[in-house]
Amino acid sequence: MARFLRDWMIDYNDGRGLRAVAVPHAWNLDVPVVWEGPARYSCSLQVPGDHCWLVFHGVSYAAEVLIEGRPRCNHQGLWDAFSVDLGPFSGEHIQVEVLVIKNGGSKFPVNAVASGFLPYVFHTFGGIYREVELIESSENPLCSSPSLRPKAKVEGREIYYDGKPIYIRGLLHWGWYPNLGHPNPPISKIRDEIAVAKLFNFNLVKFCLWIPPHGYLEELEKNQMHAWIELPLWNPVSDPGKLDAIGKELERIVLQYRHHQNILLWTIGCELSDSTTPEFRKGLVQMVKAVTDSPLVKDNSGGAEMYGGDPREYGDFEDFHPYCDTPFYPAVLDSLLPGPRTARPALLGEFNDIDVHRDLVRLAKESPYWSSADPALNDKGVRWLHDLPDVLETSPLAKVENSVRAQALADSSLSKAQFVRKFVQEAVRSRDAIGGYVITGWRDTPISTSGFFDDWDKPRFEPEVVREWNSAECLFIIPQRGPPWVKGGNRPGWRDSFNWFVEPILWRIGCASEKGASARMDWHITDDSDVKVAEGFSEVCSIPALEALETGQIFWEPRSPGRYVLNVRFGENHNRWRICIHERPNWETFTKWSVTDNEKLLGLDLSGTGNVITTGWTNETIDQIKGAAAALVFLNHEHTLGMPFWRESAYEFLDHPFWDQMQMRDDWERWLPISPDCVIDPEWLSSLGFPFQILLRRVDMRTYAEHPILVMMEIGDCRVFLTTVRPYGGLGCQPPSLMTNPSGCAFVASLTRFAEQE
Repeated sequence: MARFLRDWMIDYNDGRGLRAVAVPHAWNLDVPVVWEGPARYSCSLQVPGDHCWLVFHGVSYAAEVLIEGRPRCNHQGLWDAFSVDLGPFSGEHIQVEVLVIKNGGSKFPVNAVASGFLPYVFHTFGGIYREVELIESSENPLCSSPSLRPKAKVEGREIYYDGKPIYIRGLLHWGWYPNLGHPNPPISKIRDEIAVAKLFNFNLVKFCLWIPPHGYLEELEKNQMHAWIELPLWNPVSDPGKLDAIGKELERIVLQYRHHQNILLWTIGCELSDSTTPEFRKGLVQMVKAVTDSPLVKDNSGGAEMYGGDPREYGDFEDFHPYCDTPFYPAVLDSLLPGPRTARPALLGEFNDIDVHRDLVRLAKESPYWSSADPALNDKGVRWLHDLPDVLETSPLAKVENSVRAQALADSSLSKAQFVRKFVQEAVRSRDAIGGYVITGWRDTPISTSGFFDDWDKPRFEPEVVREWNSAECLFIIPQRGPPWVKGGNRPGWRDSFNWFVEPILWRIGCASEKGASARMDWHITDDSDVKVAEGFSEVCSIPALEALETGQIFWEPRSPGRYVLNVRFGENHNRWRICIHERPNWETFTKWSVTDNEKLLGLDLSGTGNVITTGWTNETIDQIKGAAAALVFLNHEHTLGMPFWRESAYEFLDHPFWDQMQMRDDWERWLPISPDCVIDPEWLSSLGFPFQILLRRVDMRTYAEHPILVMMEIGDCRVFLTTVRPYGGLGCQPPSLMTNPSGCAFVASLTRFAEQE
């Protein structure tokens, strides 16, 4: 027999005496967030006549249990359960007290214990945050957890579960539950989370540096979903004694969780190469494998090759965390492919974050504790990012009068995030040596807005859109190769899959399959009015399990410029891509323009008069511009600041007729081949002393700092467009030159037309 003890009293030793609380409980806003305790929990209990145990399923962090005023148990550890033998008190009415001290203070600093990552998301928490259970048993109930043989199996680079191939499609979960204040959600919340994860076609949850309640894993198993347990070790101290204690705590966790057969993977911790010795990590890998018999254990999620430190690593699979700007993903993924290395699964343990604009107006109005400027509610703690309180106080985007501007930024950043997720995931699926991925992340936190769910836990994306690229089968465009000839030889190069001139086009379509598939590929192309302009099909193609293969080719001869949608179906699987067809500029007609290519980027030879195109800004640039009617200036190095175009940013297309003519607002397929990796230095821009108007502005989604990307400036009688946009591409998968970049050619041609207007 077992029952839960829910009714307790607590005393914070603050002079306010006892108050009633319900366990599970964390003290949260009852006291300043930096207060470490001790808090004194107490309850009265009638002990049954039979032998029984008092089981604490989770206390943060240190607990001293007293019965009738005498110490009976001391325990340290957030994540493992512990028990107290009540046999000596059978049949008695007893008073139970628990003195609790949380981590994060002077007694138990964050990095001296297994704190996980939550202190870096918000702060530490204290309390009896999981259930307390009275269990009648002659033996300690925590010593009876069986070790069941794992259902996972590895064959070379492939993973099987219960005899069936599996491709991992996971979502990263940090255990951030701001409304609870602790990582022990009720079963109703767990079921809701699993239901929506399945709706998006995820088949795994990675519990990143925290340990979920057993009920979460049980509900996952009921729904044929898997778990990846990443033990709560991140950035620990190097003290051997403290690491030894952490190792013992991690072993207790593994012993208590090993019976969950749907735990597919174990990692010892995250990005540990600099902070732990290889001997320490090796020992923990051996411990987990001995305790669980799992074929998928890794010491260091992230890997030394990406994060430095001692290069020696241990375990059964490769685990990388590529966080890079979108054009570089294909090349970075290629650099992580195993090649001739020992055959073992290669996984992306976390990656592809993309921050969006959060509703600052609503946050400012509701003022949740985790966004407060009051250190009693929201002390910085160990976080390296603590910008949100200042943003809510100072950013114009947090003011009600700017709600229209804020909504436009939110819509734009969301559409950009949808494009990035899709582009990157399709790039991953096309590389079948990568056996799966975990996307960052579950929901927004005080330090990021890359969640699939927002600050109010509402889904950010439409499930049917996500399922196009996050399913057992995924269709993708195979990039067309185009290595340029440079200085006597070829260099790496590709064609843009989404932008083309009015000329014959050939697409190769591939499909990655988890279980194996056989079908005919059907396709059609529609125009802006959803009118079908072309269609066709290929012969039946069979794809083996866990492989990515070409399913067929599409040949199309577009008749006119415009926007189109390419739709492809392969059996039950469907995907679509937006396509833009451009008129190839006739540069011979640009008789009013001359080019001064100081940085040799454009490869454009124009010698007209009246207007100027130049790369870079030299001492002679202003004199050159003053003699022109219009000028385009492309900045690449000098007078710029390095910043990613896609990550951690959103864009404001400022209200101006320019954008009506350019027709590029939120058209991310057009921006991918020309996106820069820098912004205009605003201090330098202001120092020029000429009036200017910002047309495109980058807004940092963490600090809300603003930087110009494209400005229109008046220098005398000359209208000058100054920008870091790269019509010549050259970054990552971008086309390697202006002449091979249809979107870049269209950008330059449109700029010249607008600049010539009175």
